[in-house]
Amino acid sequence: KHSCSSSSTHHPLVGQAAAVTLAVHSFFDGMGIGLAFQMSQAVGILVALAVVTHDFADGLNTVNLSLMHQNGRSIAWRLLLLDAAAPVLGALSSLAFHPGKAVLLGYLAFLTGFLLYISASEILPEAHRERPSMAALGMTLVGVMFIFFVARYI
Repeated sequence: KHSCSSSSTHHPLVGQAAAVTLAVHSFFDGMGIGLAFQMSQAVGILVALAVVTHDFADGLNTVNLSLMHQNGRSIAWRLLLLDAAAPVLGALSSLAFHPGKAVLLGYLAFLTGFLLYISASEILPEAHRERPSMAALGMTLVGVMFIFFVARYI
């Protein structure tokens, strides 16, 4: 590992920009929920469950990035509130347009494929890189079984 000076890597604006980027991401997550409900209630519920579960990590990352980059607690709280409001605003924004089922299906397929790509190419290898453990392997297998169950039975 190499060390960088604190002034070059831990600037408050870097943390704020990263947190705002997560909020934009959460906005699009919310839009995905709204559009999924336009497909069907079942699809909407599944996407909402996935997004809500995923957005807990976004909230933790928002606060961590803000504090890690020398922002105060009040700024971290404001950024967390922005991140929490973003998916709601995204879902509400989806009420403004009603693309056809084919467009919705393509949009949701693209987002799903993108998520699976990021998971398989970045997150999964990183989880097993430093100290491979039986817990990481076990949770990976639980995730695979969960996806199989959802795809097969729901």
